[in-house]
This record gives sequence, structure tokens and C-alpha cells, in this order.
Amino acid sequence: MALVTRGKTWVSLIALLALVWTGTVTGVPSASAAATPFSDVAAGHWAEKHIAKLALQGIVKGNEGKFDLNGSVTRQDAVIMALRLLGLESKADTGGAIAFPSTFNVSNYASAYVDYAFAKGLLNRNEEYALAEKEKGGSWGTAPATREWIARLLVRAVGKEDEATAAKGRATSFADNAAIDPALLGYVNAAVSLGLVKGTDGNKFDPKGKVSRATAATLISRAETFVNTAFPNQASGIWIGIAPDKLTLLQADGSITTYAVTDSTLFSRADSEKLTTLDGLTLYGKALVISDGAGGAAYAEQIDDTPQVKTVEGTLVVVSATKHQISILNGEDVQTYEYDPEVPPVVADAENNPLTLGDLPSSAAVKLVVDTVRANGKVVAVTLKQSTVSKSGQGTVVSWNSSSRLLTVKDETTGIAETRSVSASATYQKDGNYVGQQVLKVGDTIAYEIRNGEITSVVITKSVAANTITGTIFKVDTSAKTIQYTESGGSGNIVLKFYADNVKVKIGDLTDATVNDLMSGDRVTMTLDANGKVATVEVNDSTVSTMYGAIVSSYDADAKVLVVKDAAGKAKAFSTGDSTRYYLDGQLISAANASLMLYKNKKVDIGYIDDRAVKITFIAKYTGTVTANNTTTKTLTLLQANGVSVTIPYTTPKVEIYGQSSPTYTNIAVGDTVTALLNSTQDFISTVYVQRKAQFEVVSVDPANSKITLKSASGTINEWTLGAETVYLDENGNAAGLGQFPAGSFVTATMLGNTPTVLKYVPTAYGRVVSVDAAAGTIQLQTNTGATVQQNVGASPLVYKDGVLQPSLSSVRAEDRVEVRKDEQDRTVITIVPGMAKTFFRIDGSLLYWKVSSLSETNNFVKLHPQVYIHNATTTLTASNLVNGDAITIYILRGQAIEVAKS
Repeated sequence: MALVTRGKTWVSLIALLALVWTGTVTGVPSASAAATPFSDVAAGHWAEKHIAKLALQGIVKGNEGKFDLNGSVTRQDAVIMALRLLGLESKADTGGAIAFPSTFNVSNYASAYVDYAFAKGLLNRNEEYALAEKEKGGSWGTAPATREWIARLLVRAVGKEDEATAAKGRATSFADNAAIDPALLGYVNAAVSLGLVKGTDGNKFDPKGKVSRATAATLISRAETFVNTAFPNQASGIWIGIAPDKLTLLQADGSITTYAVTDSTLFSRADSEKLTTLDGLTLYGKALVISDGAGGAAYAEQIDDTPQVKTVEGTLVVVSATKHQISILNGEDVQTYEYDPEVPPVVADAENNPLTLGDLPSSAAVKLVVDTVRANGKVVAVTLKQSTVSKSGQGTVVSWNSSSRLLTVKDETTGIAETRSVSASATYQKDGNYVGQQVLKVGDTIAYEIRNGEITSVVITKSVAANTITGTIFKVDTSAKTIQYTESGGSGNIVLKFYADNVKVKIGDLTDATVNDLMSGDRVTMTLDANGKVATVEVNDSTVSTMYGAIVSSYDADAKVLVVKDAAGKAKAFSTGDSTRYYLDGQLISAANASLMLYKNKKVDIGYIDDRAVKITFIAKYTGTVTANNTTTKTLTLLQANGVSVTIPYTTPKVEIYGQSSPTYTNIAVGDTVTALLNSTQDFISTVYVQRKAQFEVVSVDPANSKITLKSASGTINEWTLGAETVYLDENGNAAGLGQFPAGSFVTATMLGNTPTVLKYVPTAYGRVVSVDAAAGTIQLQTNTGATVQQNVGASPLVYKDGVLQPSLSSVRAEDRVEVRKDEQDRTVITIVPGMAKTFFRIDGSLLYWKVSSLSETNNFVKLHPQVYIHNATTTLTASNLVNGDAITIYILRGQAIEVAKS
């Protein structure tokens, strides 16, 4: 992978660019001095990306291999850069006679360019002559360009004079607005709105401030968004191939170019002002490449991540190598797509193993990726929707789920564990006989066959059952890491086995059991690992019973005897020992600390075997379903998950219920699931957290710091720092990670009070309604990718339009835009998103502005959704493709534009 730091190929480049800001050739620096195009531009400098890009385009140049970051840009040099930006430098007549007023002084090398800028409307003679007259005695050309002056130059250069005229009477939001020349105010407003310039520290614009060369490069680079100059060695298109050693670009004219990636290749993104790495590029997104002239990419920029492709799925009919076509059966229609024989599609199977078109089996399910760049889009990638892996191997069973038929085997050669599906028709053999799948056990050594990604044959060559021992514990020596036992059915002799460092012990329902919990006389089943050590121990005849809500009568620390009363008031004595574990609020505590807490009337849960206490939990809270809340006697009765009912008194507990302001104990209802925290003496409830489910839109996630920002249905935004105990689930209820909840997606949160404890991803579908079958309870949707999908919504979904509940599914019509999802109660919700016809004005950051249709229209902008779909018919566009005056239809969902359709 290419690095962000670079050096070697800049030597020849600097030789070409080793000019003064506009012109003369000077010396060449050494390669060791160049980490960027210029030795004084350090890697990571805030303007590094812009300087590097403009240097490759020939817009900015240096002096003796240096850029002079902090040097001021003169007006005449700013004009020349603006002409280079527009590709007009060569149009200036440098051999002709130029006449300016005597007060208007310009250096000889710049006079032709300034004169041409006047002719092209980048400069206005009256304005600049008046400025020179005002500065009589100085030189207009060599005077430093100011921030407000260069704002006007750039606005004119990008053809946005109308925007400046419209904004000339509007004050900026800068603290030093009064210092801006009134004649330049509209240009400053326009430049800021267009994203060309930004403010300085303290919310100031500093209009009379000088523009440094680093700043000038940044401003010119930002302006490139609004021009379409064909720079030498530069090409635009979409990525159809991204690899550590090469990049493949498809251009609008259908040409395809592959560029080598070297250690000197620069990577960037249009939405960032910093250089990035190869990982910052997105396949099928819009891109720009500047060649190094030798087949390599000097600069590669991601312009837009939106895939400029459509996907189609179907059954493969035929691949015609002579006609360069792929035909698939989609529904009842045969569809044929062409591909480029010079750059054939990338073909892979479901496991991303590389294939060729000739490897595709007939009648196979495939997915084609077709570009939308060319008028007759061609196939750029094909995915076979099944695995082609066929192999045999041997290994050890790591896990085996016979219900889902998922088998994980650690290969004996590679040591890599791999999980695969086992075919429903797979055969199992042991000792030369066919056996059922239930015979297969974790730890078995097997030989297996894989065909098309599925395991089709399993032969058990060594059974874990052969390494299983049953017997009776005699002694456990934790210092020597040994277990002594007598073997069942044996001679009665004591046998000694070492146990593994990670030995697992299971004793009934006791959690976190260890070898310390094993007692003499326990009848056990043990399995041995490959080294003959005990890997697992399961006690066969010991059942851990639990006494819930026991009240301590006394504890003799010397004799290690605990006397308690059960719920019926009956006294019972338990012995404690070194193996007894103590928990407080879910945390393991020492026996010494626990003994200080085992005083009279303390409430505990005791896990025990016979009269031996193996686990003592100090009760700090109760969780259960409310069966009674007597607000007169102030008692709360809960039915716990273990079936035990408990009644706890309260006085004025703190109560948290998500969505309620200042709730009290009177808001706790029968049927609520709650967690009641006890006070330090366990006498009363101190806090009650009521469980609720709520649905949120994800605003942002920060997985590194376990933070998530969510927006509720009412628009309230909250940020939570989530604990390690928070559970993340995908749409199917499987474990997920915080990073799997992207901005703009939905989650259903299980709230304990005001804190989310479970976050479950909620899939949403948005698209254009193709058809509605109210009787069958289905909707056909065309998604943003062009694919048509069926949504099963049931006979009575909740249908909303403009916030109003509609009577039935028949309210949804073909061509409607809708969003479909499940709410927190698992009900299907369909939101109809009306379109709004407008005339496009401009984009400012993430805001889209339209032209007001009347003076009463005061709100003429909307924020773009993170996954906004901008298109013209079936062609996907980016925000930069929209032009002032375009007729558009905007679909706004929850205050954000989810779709923008250009007419």
C-alpha cells in the first residue's frame, strides 16, 4: 500500500516546477530534502494536499524547491493562478503591447495576464484602476492580495457573479463584518457560501489581511469544484479497480486506464483537506487522477463515494466471448449486458475468490455490477452467488451446531479455524460405519470434504470420547495443578492427572466455577486435551441450589459457619470455605471484605450444594416485573425471573422512566419491568429504573470511545457513553458491534431509565413504489440502486403521510416515495414522503438551497441526509452536478433531504 509520506518521484517534478511563483527556472534540490513537492512543506501541513495537487496541475510553482508557505501572494500572481485554474494561461498574448494608466503598475511578466483577466471579466478596469489611484505611489501588481479582494477574484473565476450580486446587501455573520468593504461584501458572502473561504480565529474574516501562499493554494484548490479544466495528465471518471499496486479508472468516454501505485502516489478525498491513504478511496465512486507521465498515479482523489453503478441479479443464461455479452434471466425476462473485452469484468465467488467469466457455471445465480457512466453501461464486475471452494482437509472440531449445521474446524496444517455450513445431505462416518450427526463432538479429529463451499463429508478419525474419563474426585492440588481421582469401574486405585491452565469446570448452574469448587467425593466426567491434561471437568451429581432473599442471622468467621433465615423464616446453617465466592453488585469481592458485611439482617442470595455455600451474593438490587405498587403502604412487589416474588418498601425513591419528565413512584405501573436499587442498609428502595423500548435515528457513532449520538422521534438529540455491559444486536438478534450502526440508520433501544442497555439495528427500505398489493400485504419498491425489491408489510401496517395516520395500505400509491421499517413494538411503519418541486440555487456544505418563489417563503434550505440519493432519471448524480436554475424535486424525511430528483 502506498504511504502518505512520499519523496522519490518529486525530484524530476521539482526540476520542472522549480520556478518562481510565476516563472523562471532555478536549481533542483536533493531527493533527501523532498517529503512533499517542496522541501519546506512538511508532511501533514494543513495546506499540503492543496499545494501538492496544484503543483502537479502546474497552477502553483516554487523557488529552488521551496514553496515559501508564509510568503504573501501579490495581486498579479493571484491573477495568473486564477487564469491557470481556468486553463487560460496560454491564451494571454505575451508578445503584444500592453497599455495601462500611469498609476496602474504591473510587473512586465504579469502585464499580459492582467490585461487578459480584464478581457475575461475576472478583473474590472474601473475597480482596479480606482484601487491603484487610491494607492498612488505604490505598485498595484506587487501589492499583497487581501482576503476580501481575492474572494471577489475567485467568485468571478468560478462564474458565481450572480450569487455575489444577490448577497451584496446581506451582512455576514463575522464579528468584523463592518470592516469589509461594502463593494466587496456580496463577494465575501458568496465565497463563504460556496465554501471557497472560511473565517479566522475569533469568528473574524480579517478582510484586509494578507493572503499567504499556503492559503492561496487552498482557496484555488477549493475553487476547482466549480470549474471543469482539462489539466495535462489529468483524468476523471470512476474507480472500477482499487488495489495496493494499481488503480483502474473508467472515464465518461468509455476509455479505461490503469495507473501504477507507487510509494510517491498521493491520495486524497474531496471532502477532506488532508491527504489520506489508499483506504480512503471507494470503489465505483467518482474520482480524479493526475498521472506522473510514466504510467503511474501521482495524485488520486476521491470526488464522491456514491457508486456510479447499478446492480442486477438473476440466473446466468450465457456468456458470449465473441459478442462480449452476458445474459441473465431476471424474472421472466432475459436481459443482456455488454462488457469491455480489453478490461473484462472482475469476477469472484461468494467468498471473494477470483474467477474468470469462463469459470461461471450455467444457470448459476449471479449479480452483475453495471456502470452508469457510459451511455450504454457495461458490466464491470460479476459475483457468483455461491462459493466455488472445493477441497479436503483434516483438523479438530472447534464448535458444532447441529441445528444450524455450522461446523468450525481448526486445520491441522495451517492451524487456522474455519467455519462452514454442512450440507443437509452430508455423510458422517466413524470406525468405517455411517453414523448420525449427533455423534460428532467438539474435540473430535476429522477428515472432511468441501464442495462448492459446503462440507459434504465428515469422517471422525479420532473421537473425543476416547479422551473422556469418569470417576470420583479424591483430591485437587491447585499448587501442583493436579486432580486425583478413582476411575469409575476401575480397580479403585487413585489416579493423578495434571489439569490445563485454562481448564473449564461446570457444576450445575454455578457460574464461573473453578477447580477450587471441586470437592472430594464429587462424581465427575473429565476430558483430556492433546497433551493428556484435563481440559474440562463436569460434576455429574452435584446440583447447585439457590436460596433467594436469605436474611443473615449470624456469621462465625473462625468456624466459617453462616446461619440465615429463608423466606419462610426457617433457619439454616451453611459452611463457607476457600472455594466460596462473594459478589457485590455483580463484582467479585474478597472473603475478608465479605465477612465484614455478613452481619445480622443482611440480605443475601446463597448458591449451595448440600450445606456448603459456594456463592454468596449481597443483594444490591432486584429486577423483575411489577405485580403490585401500593402507593399507600409504599411497597413494590416484583416477580423475578427466577420465579421468586419479593416485596420491598420505599419512601421517596428516585424514579427514571425514559421519555417522562420528573416521574415519581406513582408512575410505576403493574406490568412494568424495573430494576430497583436498594439503599446501603437494604431497608428501602433508593432508585427505580423502569424499562422502556424506544426507537432512535443514529446521528453519529464513535466506536473507539464507545459513544453514540441518537435523535428521538421528537427531535431530541442525546449522546451516550456506553458501558461494556451494553448489548449490540443486528436485525436478526445476533451479536453486533457499535460500528455496525451507521449515521442515518435506526436502532431500537431497550432503555433502563434513561440509559440504553440494548441497541438493536433496525433495517429500513426507501424507494419509489412500483406497485402495491393490499390484499397480499406487499409493496414492490425500486431502491436507489435500481433494484426492485418486495416488502412484506402485512395487511394492516401503520401508514403515515405528513405526520397523519392513514386509514389503510391502499393509501400508498405507485410512484410514491416511501420508507418502510419496524417500530419499537415490531409494527410495520410506512412513511409516505411527498415531493416538493423547487428551483435549485446552491449547495453550502451539507445544506441545499432553492430559490424562493415568493417573499413569504422564508425557509429555503434543507440539510442533506448522509445517504441522500441525487439523480436524473436513472443516472446517479452528486451535489456538484446540480446547477443554479435546475428544476428539482426534493423528498424530505425527518427534516433531511433523502432524495433529490433533477428534472
